Amino acid sequence: MKKSLLRLGLALVLALTCAAAQAAPAASDNLVGDPAMNPAGNPVDQFTGEIWVNTTESDKAAYLFGIDSAVTVEYFVNSKMTANAAKAGKKPVYTLSPFEKGWMEAFSNVSRSDIIKMVDEWYAAHPKDLQRPVMSVIWYEVITPRLAASTK
Repeated sequence: MKKSLLRLGLALVLALTCAAAQAAPAASDNLVGDPAMNPAGNPVDQFTGEIWVNTTESDKAAYLFGIDSAVTVEYFVNSKMTANAAKAGKKPVYTLSPFEKGWMEAFSNVSRSDIIKMVDEWYAAHPKDLQRPVMSVIWYEVITPRLAASTK
């Protein structure tokens, strides 16, 4: 129950951080078959590059702050659950998603303004891909390559 409430709260934080942004295009405008464009046929309108490029720096930073806050809360909740399991003599259960782990590792010493710059540069280099959701670009084009580079 607590975990469900926490996830609901985290979703609310993410939603509120981009409230100042314009409404996303209709879900039917997304490319449903392409997981990078619309993961798992997600029916929720996406915050796309079309919106990103027309969003102020402060709103972009607020969006990233919301994601960062959600990841941080999950990390601390996970740490508490792991510590409680260890105290009870149980095997610790790690529940951080690959995205959360990737975010923390890829951006451990990176400022939000640098993340904004990376996303801005990607959309500038790919103007035909403005329909692509920002979270897809962050994961596939920013986090994943940084993780791959850190393992070499």
